[in-house]
Amino acid sequence: MSIRSIVRKQIRGASWQNPVLGAVIRAIDPLDYVVRVVKSRHDLPKYSIRVRSAGVSQDIGGKHFEDEGNLIAGLLQTHAALSPSSKVLEIGCGCGRTAFALANYLHDGNFAGMDIERVTLGSAQNNALFQRKGFKFELLDIRNDLYNPQGRYLASEYVLPYPDQSFDVVLLLSVFTHMLTDEVRNYAKEIARVLKPGGRCLFSAFLLDRDMAKQFPFHSQEHSYEVEAVPGIAVAYNAGFFISTFASNEVSLSVGPLFGTVHGPLATTTEYQDILVFTKAASA
Repeated sequence: MSIRSIVRKQIRGASWQNPVLGAVIRAIDPLDYVVRVVKSRHDLPKYSIRVRSAGVSQDIGGKHFEDEGNLIAGLLQTHAALSPSSKVLEIGCGCGRTAFALANYLHDGNFAGMDIERVTLGSAQNNALFQRKGFKFELLDIRNDLYNPQGRYLASEYVLPYPDQSFDVVLLLSVFTHMLTDEVRNYAKEIARVLKPGGRCLFSAFLLDRDMAKQFPFHSQEHSYEVEAVPGIAVAYNAGFFISTFASNEVSLSVGPLFGTVHGPLATTTEYQDILVFTKAASA
């Protein structure tokens, strides 16, 4: 898939901000509700909420949303030592795709999610299933021109609102694909802080290592990006940057890189983006 297609996929996440398209999206909600009820997916958020974090897709009834969540849960079990007793933090949780997949797996109270977009986050906070499970969701109040222009904090300085060694697993999907060098370095430090010894961090990224450099022609510090005027639309790194950055915080690569389908025939996973898993030193 071309980088133009990648960028279009990223931009579609904000398609709901267009007044005309937003009205069309909301008009689909009643049909989506009927299908979700028939298919026993009534706990899922409505279509106009799901598209805020997943982009516009042909997903009436939420099957694709549910399937993607289950794939993520499988990745965590296979590569991040996830168990029912694991304490999980998802940064960039959206309206709870991963949380839905883990609701019947994790022990009550063992999931915390954060997101920058207030409406999707509110949907998760108000979801009856998550309330019964004791899952908690917090605003990631990072300044972002598209999603949170009045945010209080810079990503390069943000401190996660959790005590040291709080989580067994930290998950970030399509987060570092929008973050610049100093922002990633700060997040890596904070992730290392909140991980328990032996805890794991699984995240997705666009990696330059396999014939991707020409698709990200602009460069600054350690990151490369596709759109000169808006670097955060699609950002890529060499795997070595992540390895050295996490290693400086006593967190080492344990799985991957698993190269996503964005690389075409070079892919080694069915996920679209590349996957890496890091493990905090047991004695840290």
